[in-house]
Amino acid sequence: MQYVAIKKEIKNNEEIFVVNAIPLKNKNKSIIQKIPHPLGSDGMEFKTLEEAKDAITRAGFSYILPDGKKETKIPQKINKITYTENNYEELIYNAIKEKTNSANSNVCASAILAISEFPKDETFEILFSKFGEDNDLVRKNAISGVCRYGKILQPKIIKTLESQNWIAKNSAISCISNLATNADIELEKFIVPLINATNDSNPIVQTNTLQALAIVYQNYKKNQKI
Repeated sequence: MQYVAIKKEIKNNEEIFVVNAIPLKNKNKSIIQKIPHPLGSDGMEFKTLEEAKDAITRAGFSYILPDGKKETKIPQKINKITYTENNYEELIYNAIKEKTNSANSNVCASAILAISEFPKDETFEILFSKFGEDNDLVRKNAISGVCRYGKILQPKIIKTLESQNWIAKNSAISCISNLATNADIELEKFIVPLINATNDSNPIVQTNTLQALAIVYQNYKKNQKI
């Protein structure tokens, strides 16, 4: 279980509660939403402790209270689903998730693209599970979904380079190439894992790794000059 810390601060002589968060941006790189996350580089402010706890719980995490105590809020059990505004997000998510395992590749690919709109651990697991798919569109949509969240998924991308499935490994390499120009990414963390992957038994993986390594190095050097 991952935890998000809740910090108590004073702002304008009022008590507020601050949590780490990731900013979600549109194609114009404007922030459209913030989501609580343990690795968040941004912050969210709440007027009450309960509001902070609820936001973290909705994002799928447990929390650390200002006094250092760890807690997990257990959502109330819903015996009957009612179609109200309060649970539209859950209804939509579950409907999309069900189609991520569709036998029809086009349906599956669309579901993978759609589910990437929901930044939560379950979504990330689904996206990475499609990295080894034979279908090109399913795989590309999964890669696109992972790249959307950049830095917070960097450790999992690196871990996928150790996969025994060469297609999954190749998908991770594609992610690295796509993220090389992302200013939030710590490019140096990619270098050693990529060097290790240049000795992979699969020549396709070797080829794409060498190309990714060159792209990463090029952008790493560029960032050093800034």
